[in-house]
Amino acid sequence: MKISAFHIRNYRSIIDSGKCYLSPDNITALIGQNESGKTSVLEALRSFYESRITDDVLRSDQTFPEITCTFLLEENDRLDEMIDFSRLPAELHDAFRQKTEITLNRKWLNSRKNVISVAEPELLTHFEALEKTVIETDQLIARSFLELIKQTENSARDLHLLETLVDSARKEVNTRHNRLEDLKHIISRSKRPDERITAEQELETTQQQQSDNETNLKEKLIQIEHGKAKLKDLAEKLNTCKLYHEISGRVKDLVEEAKVKAGLIHDAEHQYELCSSEKENRLIIKRLEQLRTSYNYVQEELRNQTANLSLRRKITSRVLDGKDLKESEIEAVKEYEQESGLASLEEMGQKLFNHVPLFEFFEDFSSLLPNKIDLEDLLNENTHAEGYKAARNFLCVAGLNADFFREKNHRILKQKIENLNSEITIDFQDYWRQNVGKNDKIRINFELEHYDYTQPEKSGKPYLEFWIKDKQERLYPKQRSRGVRWFLSFYLELKATAKENTRNRVMLIDEPGLSLHARAQEDVLKVFEDLRENLQIIYCTHSPSLIDIQKLYRIIAVQRAKDNDEKSETVVLDARSLHEASTDTLSPIYSLMGTRLNDKQFIFPKNNIIVEDNVTYYYLDSLSRLYGFEDYIHFIPASGPENIPMLANILFGWKIDFGVLTMDNPVNAQVLEFLRNTTFFRNDDAANRKIRSYQGFTGIEDLFSTIDFKRFILQQRIGITVRNSEFIISNGISRLILATDFCSKLQKDGTVFKEFDDETKKNFDKLFRLIKSMAEPEPVLQPSN
Repeated sequence: MKISAFHIRNYRSIIDSGKCYLSPDNITALIGQNESGKTSVLEALRSFYESRITDDVLRSDQTFPEITCTFLLEENDRLDEMIDFSRLPAELHDAFRQKTEITLNRKWLNSRKNVISVAEPELLTHFEALEKTVIETDQLIARSFLELIKQTENSARDLHLLETLVDSARKEVNTRHNRLEDLKHIISRSKRPDERITAEQELETTQQQQSDNETNLKEKLIQIEHGKAKLKDLAEKLNTCKLYHEISGRVKDLVEEAKVKAGLIHDAEHQYELCSSEKENRLIIKRLEQLRTSYNYVQEELRNQTANLSLRRKITSRVLDGKDLKESEIEAVKEYEQESGLASLEEMGQKLFNHVPLFEFFEDFSSLLPNKIDLEDLLNENTHAEGYKAARNFLCVAGLNADFFREKNHRILKQKIENLNSEITIDFQDYWRQNVGKNDKIRINFELEHYDYTQPEKSGKPYLEFWIKDKQERLYPKQRSRGVRWFLSFYLELKATAKENTRNRVMLIDEPGLSLHARAQEDVLKVFEDLRENLQIIYCTHSPSLIDIQKLYRIIAVQRAKDNDEKSETVVLDARSLHEASTDTLSPIYSLMGTRLNDKQFIFPKNNIIVEDNVTYYYLDSLSRLYGFEDYIHFIPASGPENIPMLANILFGWKIDFGVLTMDNPVNAQVLEFLRNTTFFRNDDAANRKIRSYQGFTGIEDLFSTIDFKRFILQQRIGITVRNSEFIISNGISRLILATDFCSKLQKDGTVFKEFDDETKKNFDKLFRLIKSMAEPEPVLQPSN
């Protein structure tokens, strides 16, 4: 893996950096003024890797840091070997097999606790859907709980009313039954015909009434049975909801209890850091042990109850859907076990984090090469020994291990050391091109010596002694200049890191080469260039000597949101957004441009042409050589159309001849009209010749035919149905990166232009004829072919 982008939130002055892309060629420079927040970016990346922060990075708004890093998967990186796909949701297996990058997020919950998790959109969507389902289920259960209480009360009341009606109906049936018996008795005993006839008539009517009463009673009894069944069902659902509600309340209580105990632990730890009394420290340590034991117990109980709550949620949801309680329990347990087998975002995050590159923060003077170090300390990895890290780096660069020093023959060992000294010196001199005097270069030496009788406790024990030599003197490292000592430490660190590269590494370097001469700073950049294949380098700088003007895609600008307010938030702008950076922020680039412009005699008394931005400048400056304009037309880039008037006013004030050339779009048209009315004071003749717009082309990239744009600029086959400039904007592609890549290629191989198709050649021929008409005297235009 290698890191390709970062996103920092709530870290010192950085509220939200947005997603910032690193240079694809492994060297990224952070530029900006002092106090802009450059070092905070490096330290945030360090915090992401080391999983710790200090109190001084916390913001006053009480928000905690959140750092996201995106990593490119390289050819040998296999996600299915990093994480167990059987613990991923089945529907996401195919999507993950096709992944070319992975994003991890580390979020601090408080100043000491943080979690790392996978931040891939598919997984986040999946878990968000699960969380949404949980929330919706909880809301349903809460509503159902209240409704069930009302329904149960109503059902109980209805059942009670039915039972009252049944009692009345039963009494009516009994009364009718008794009357029927009386009537039957009357009929059987009656001797009077009229009395018997009347009794028979009433018997018939009463029998019908009794039949109706019995039917009514039976119906009422059936209704009671249904009512009891309904009440039982409601009671089961209500009890299920009630149990879930009780467990949910218990979980909430445990969460609050855990927060309180975590706060007490935090306070006790802070008290321990401030306490100077040994007695009080012992008491605080004892209290911390008690608090942590109690906190761990609460956390364990919280985990158990949370798992129980999840299971009860599934049971309750099924019961509310009308399923039997036992059936619901069986199904819920099965589903819960399946879900429990899936990895959480945090589990997957930790698994993948084990495969990310190693982030190392170059500690400047914390590991300078010592004058000498005991061999025993080196072999036993005594990290507390003075200069251990630098000495270990030296041995790594030299390719030495313990076996080397077991050589019995003293003469052979001395010869091997002498050979190694020569090899290391030659390699070091490839990078350190400074001389002592006119011709003398310094040399790096080490020697194996043994303590004599003057140190009886170490007498006879071996140690390594280091020297930095020139023709005049043989000096210990500590006797050399600060710049030499820093560069040697830096050289050893990066060379050793690159050589030990069994796993990808990211080197974070804050202000490299502050104590170095400008030429020596260029040597630092050379070290970066030579080692970038073996490690990624991210560094802060103010120095123009540490920036390659031909590779501005390596730049990330860091500045305050408000130029004059050091308390305002930090804004981080990657190469895609450099045009938004302030002039002060980009001053190293402008300084470098100015230096090169002066070297090239860039500004002449006449034939200076201001173009709208750096991208246009790169294309025109490179292509002008093919038209023979290199020594005659001098392009000056503005940092956007809005800055053209400022440059025009400066050149006008210096009485330097200039013209303005822009592409054809509404913003540029307004700028040109402004110049006509101000700088040129409506002098139409001068304005018409010196202020020109290349009609029909919105951006410089539109001069390339679609075929040539894909072939030479994008360098990929892809369908394009809009203008080239529109395609770049809609796809979020860096214009600057495309331009510098193309110009570098053109600089190496000028024959590229001959491969352009007729449409591209025609467009550029027309443009340079327009440029020719703005210059005096007119040069002879060379044919494009």
